[in-house]
Amino acid sequence: MRNLASMIGEVIIVCIPLLNADGMLLVKLHGIEANGIWVESQDFTNQLMEKFHFSSSRTTPLVFVPFEKVDFIIGSLDSLSLSEPALGL
Repeated sequence: MRNLASMIGEVIIVCIPLLNADGMLLVKLHGIEANGIWVESQDFTNQLMEKFHFSSSRTTPLVFVPFEKVDFIIGSLDSLSLSEPALGL
């Protein structure tokens, strides 16, 4: 299994209720610290833009999320996955 540090720069699936109370979301992992992770979330960016009435920004917001606020992170292997329902199985 890959470690979290090897996923920096990749889009990962996480469950962070503070960012999305409904479940999982896609975020780009930008960094890891001893107590949490730095992520970029387009959904969070959209919320900020709407709240502050921006249509664009010179910078991209990153969110630090302490590990205790992360329910889970989904990693992946370089191996083919199939959807059984989509294939009628």
